[in-house]
Amino acid sequence: MRIPSKILAAGLLLALAACVSSRPAVQEVTLHQEPAPAYALSPDAADGLVPQPSATVPPHRPEVAEQERLGTRWGEEIRSPIRFVSLARLRPDRPEAQVTIRYDGRRSAATGPVSTTRRLPVPGGAVEFSVLNARGTPMQLTPTSGGDLRLQGRSGDLYRLAFSNRGRQTVEIVATVDGLDVLNGRPGSIAHRGYVVIPGDRLVIEGFRKSEDEVAAFRFSAPGDAYAANTRLGDPRNIGVIGVALFTLDDPANEVVAVSPRPFPADAPRDPRFAPPPAP
Repeated sequence: MRIPSKILAAGLLLALAACVSSRPAVQEVTLHQEPAPAYALSPDAADGLVPQPSATVPPHRPEVAEQERLGTRWGEEIRSPIRFVSLARLRPDRPEAQVTIRYDGRRSAATGPVSTTRRLPVPGGAVEFSVLNARGTPMQLTPTSGGDLRLQGRSGDLYRLAFSNRGRQTVEIVATVDGLDVLNGRPGSIAHRGYVVIPGDRLVIEGFRKSEDEVAAFRFSAPGDAYAANTRLGDPRNIGVIGVALFTLDDPANEVVAVSPRPFPADAPRDPRFAPPPAP
């Protein structure tokens, strides 16, 4: 796979990583902050404010029976290389779009329109978000009365987070699972850096990142087996929630959006009665 020439021409520290997977490779991008902001491009790797520690993410809703609760465990190793690129957010502390997905094993009647893809509007277009099962099929997402989305899972099943950038601007995606950042395993924060997706590209986040080359697959599990319940940085009270925040990036490779012409601009000629001659 090769990276589009317009990105290479931008003169940024940028590299494409080829995905090793049983399905077709998909170009993707990723970023880190260690400690300064840095970004990376990756292939098959990765809107609600990104879940914070338990202070901002309430415990699992009481209507979900204990036996129906789910978490996400640290699954099998998946190869997913990344590289780094330096880009800045246009609005560092203000996500363009946010979404929170609450998941469990409960079967319930839909209270709103069911869909498999959520369009997240960003300047110059939108990013399409979906959750994929092990076969790559988008799973159903149901709106809740509180404005979040609900996802039904099954313990042991693998899932992935997929994003398609249909806009004209490069975007950054910060994602958390069970309150933990999928890149660094720390309590989620929009201050963390995330994955980058250039216009026209697709990103698939397959798991918690272990290194620059591998991730640990996302698999639904019993809450006690969840990664968040088995790491000192996790909080079991945050189990059962996925958070995503999108930011627009200042990428010189992006197409410049033309400003609409104005038939009556305010600038007057030297003599308001007549048109001035052309500039020499």
